[in-house]
Amino acid sequence: MIIVIGTDGSDDAIASARRGQELLAPGATIHLVCVAEPPVVATSGMESGFTGGVASANEIDAAWQAVTTEADAVLVRTADALDGEVVARVVRGAPGAALCDLAAELAADAIVVGSRGLGAIRRALLGSVSTYVVNNAPCPVVVVRAGTD
Repeated sequence: MIIVIGTDGSDDAIASARRGQELLAPGATIHLVCVAEPPVVATSGMESGFTGGVASANEIDAAWQAVTTEADAVLVRTADALDGEVVARVVRGAPGAALCDLAAELAADAIVVGSRGLGAIRRALLGSVSTYVVNNAPCPVVVVRAGTD
């Protein structure tokens, strides 16, 4: 059995990962995933007009490196809270789509994601990773609500 567990390193996400592992994964291969979203790049030099400054290749690489380093730390923190071995990986992109794409690539049996219960208004404004995954995943999805560990 192949299980994809998404994490952002928050306490709720770690609790969701543990609960998902308990429910689904005794003996399963766990793919623990942190999605690195495109970073905001601070530009050098003066900004003018509507286009603003232009980031150099080095600035873009440094921003991605910072995001990836943070994602690696998230994976270590979450993996330490789980039982057994996990395959940890950082993927780039929008979290919901990246989790669904990876699950399809791995032919995963299930995806586990957390839900903070943002409520209808915040979800409409901010979007919801768990809602996206439930509606687009190529496999069953377990959404673990915050505070259910």
